[in-house]
Amino acid sequence: SLDVTKMRKINFRMNELLKYETIKELVDHKQKRAAQKLGISRRQIDRLIITYKEKGKSGFVHTNR
Repeated sequence: SLDVTKMRKINFRMNELLKYETIKELVDHKQKRAAQKLGISRRQIDRLIITYKEKGKSGFVHTNR
């Protein structure tokens, strides 16, 4: 569960907020489109991104091969 007592409020300046919202929208939109294209969930897309960052191309070759 999420411990609200450890969360801190982040204060943005206007230009920082614009940057954050723009990048968040880009990431969310691209991940949603990728999930739809592959027929998998957003959570699976997140896992594939981690695999890509850690292993590159080799992370996508099935281990039974």
